[in-house]
Amino acid sequence: MNNFKNYIKELITLNKTDRVWQMPFFAGLNVAIVLLISTYFGRQDLGLVCIIGTTIFLYIPNTSMYHRMIVLMGCGFGIGLSFTIGLVGQFFPILTPIIICIVTIISAIVVRYYNLGAPGYFFFVFACILGSNLPFNKEDFIMLIGLVAIGAMSANITGFLYSILVIYILKNNILEEKIEKTGKLGFDIIIIDPIIIGIFVGFAVFIGDFFYLERSYWVGISCAVIMQGLTFKAIWVKQIQRIIGTLIGSAFAYTLLNVQFNNFEFAILMFILVFMIEFLIVRNYALAIIFITPYTTYLAEASSFMNYIPDILVSARITDVIIGSMIGFIGGIFLHSKIFRIKIAIFARKLFKNID
Repeated sequence: MNNFKNYIKELITLNKTDRVWQMPFFAGLNVAIVLLISTYFGRQDLGLVCIIGTTIFLYIPNTSMYHRMIVLMGCGFGIGLSFTIGLVGQFFPILTPIIICIVTIISAIVVRYYNLGAPGYFFFVFACILGSNLPFNKEDFIMLIGLVAIGAMSANITGFLYSILVIYILKNNILEEKIEKTGKLGFDIIIIDPIIIGIFVGFAVFIGDFFYLERSYWVGISCAVIMQGLTFKAIWVKQIQRIIGTLIGSAFAYTLLNVQFNNFEFAILMFILVFMIEFLIVRNYALAIIFITPYTTYLAEASSFMNYIPDILVSARITDVIIGSMIGFIGGIFLHSKIFRIKIAIFARKLFKNID
């Protein structure tokens, strides 16, 4: 009974955090600026593609200025490469689950080796999955890659301005973190965990495609989110939070999708959604998911901007998230299974002979 009460408490507790409010503000501002610029050129749908690149702003660490900018530039390259690989997967749809599996493994290894922390490998996998599913014409692929790169450049500029503000003007970077040594997490966490995670994310993508689920990419995305839990308990709690948050968020998304916003109103809406997501994500994941649901739905519908059927989108989202979360939960069981990990370790040691 006490364990049940503790689970319920974790689901509803607002956690304390050192994150300053300027971080979610600049994250939202970055998105709004990109959308307003795309509005000026009359292509707000392409602005949504740019937003995929702006997500690297969320990786900005609480370190010195030079290290912040190095991390952002590295993440910019990573998000562009992941998206490009996803687009390439559209030429070989039968190989898409394998491609996403490999991207998940590599991105998780890199993120853990360099101690990037939250949001971890998620947005690199998210970019790859979206790239493999956005139904743009293939002759537009080069342009789409450029748009993601522009979004990443915008995030670098915003990150630079944000860092100047918090470090030198507001001086609230007192708790500046030390730059930790790379690769210190150990072979199990850096190599074995990503291999298991990649296998299940790839499997989730396969399941979504095999059963021809509407908006099947949410199955893989949901699985990737759930398997970020560091412990089996964390995976279980995150799964429940994601399902509850998605159910409430879907009702919220359904309401928003039935409203016709003008371009300026839509940019303000996205600013508010991003601000609330980044303000709540470190405090309570379930509450953040309520705002993540409509935000990511708009992103995923970039190619059919303002031309969708809300009922189909929301019902597909709920179904796919539940399936993806269940696969992620099963993956979490294997992720923390000693017997399974030993078998993966034998394979991984042969593949990565020179890594301790």
